[in-house]
Amino acid sequence: MNHYLTLIALASCLALASCAHRPVEEPQMTQALDDVRAAYQAGRYAEVTQLVGLSVDLQTAPPALHTEALKLQAFSYCLLNDAARCKRSFDRLLNRYPAFDLAAAESRHPMWGPVFQQAKNEAGS
Repeated sequence: MNHYLTLIALASCLALASCAHRPVEEPQMTQALDDVRAAYQAGRYAEVTQLVGLSVDLQTAPPALHTEALKLQAFSYCLLNDAARCKRSFDRLLNRYPAFDLAAAESRHPMWGPVFQQAKNEAGS
């Protein structure tokens, strides 16, 4: 009987340990990006920069989610007239995802288009 209880205790510990190291589920990541999109659409650009910067979910998200979050953060900094932080956001994005590019319409935007192009040129992409 003692061995049986020991096995149950060991199995419980292993189950808990495996749960502790599971990656964040994608629905949480998607919700985090939805929150960023909503803040961006509402013109709450300072909130966007904070949400992206502080979200562990977005930092560990798949590339498609992560790149959109970083892009919206950069756009927000540009819209807040902070070109230096806008460029740093693009630099981080291109450092992690060198093949990233803006859509044609996005690249023609007068505020962030030139900043992105400068970051892209400096990254050598």
